[in-house]
Amino acid sequence: MRRPWFVVSLVLLAPLAAQQPAPTPPPAEPRERKQQNYRYDGTSQPTPGNTGVHEVRKEGVVERQETLRDVNGRPVTTRATQERVVSVQGDNRVSERVVQRFDPGGRPNGKLVARIETSRAADGSLMTVETIYEQDLNGRMQLAERRTTTESKAPTGGTTSIVVERPSLEGPVQVVERTDRVDTKRSDAVTESVSTLRRIDGNGRLEERQREAAVITKSGSVTNRETKQWEFQPTGKVEFVGRSVSNITDRPDGSQVEDTEVYATRIAGTTPDLNRPGIPTLEQKVRREKKVRPDGRVVETTSAQIRRVAEPDRLSGLIVTEQVTTPNPQGQTVEITLTERDANGRMQLVQKSVEEQKK
Repeated sequence: MRRPWFVVSLVLLAPLAAQQPAPTPPPAEPRERKQQNYRYDGTSQPTPGNTGVHEVRKEGVVERQETLRDVNGRPVTTRATQERVVSVQGDNRVSERVVQRFDPGGRPNGKLVARIETSRAADGSLMTVETIYEQDLNGRMQLAERRTTTESKAPTGGTTSIVVERPSLEGPVQVVERTDRVDTKRSDAVTESVSTLRRIDGNGRLEERQREAAVITKSGSVTNRETKQWEFQPTGKVEFVGRSVSNITDRPDGSQVEDTEVYATRIAGTTPDLNRPGIPTLEQKVRREKKVRPDGRVVETTSAQIRRVAEPDRLSGLIVTEQVTTPNPQGQTVEITLTERDANGRMQLVQKSVEEQKK
């Protein structure tokens, strides 16, 4: 399912792309989904400004409408999106996405059009080119960005490159960002990944900004992930800034347990640790449990103990996210709640999302 808008945005909490083993094919998308998002104040009371999403799939066209409730509680459309397949010929596919934005009064306020072209080369590599046009103040559609993704797979691993181009001030399109990833299968049990992000600098050269290396080891029902991260620093060098270690255990009944420890040089992902400058320190301890109930419900609970700026020497913060997926004859309901421990040690409801999905 699509992640709710409030998923915890702690920098190192979510597994990173380079850490992941080969993904399983996603389930079929629902024919219709309705999502309502709620925010709460420090006393678990609802606050104004709740958002919602309504998405419908019909005959190859996906229409999505995003809304925000105004001060009077009325839903106002903030964004309308239509996605459709233009053509399909074997592995070659062309699709289009049109995004209409609206101002706070519900009036149209700019449009984005993306054309996505996917093709298979003779060597078996897959290339996807996404070209984005944005409406200017005069109503004309102007090229805003082109993103080219090239994927190549082999029995020993694979490579992925993502090249981002944008118009320069002088007019011509130039490469502003490039990501390269190499996956190497060392054995049936061990896979290594290295990912590098480069961005254009003031001299027009692509300069390394981030690097990530991961080792994934699988033994029976247990998968271990170790990840190290480097980032560009004010010193002008790419320096080691963090690492994470996680263990995932899959059980025969479909349940799963994952324990992760995250070490970082910054507190909450932003504030430098002045007590241990440049030394990755325990930043988070995360436990994720997925359980399948006898009635078919799937309950996934994530508890994150986190370090706070006010208390940098211990994991004083606690954030708990619970996702409950309940099947029904029409499809399923997905409810996600996020609670956080306040200064008095009480768990307070912060955000909630309820999504109805129809087959």
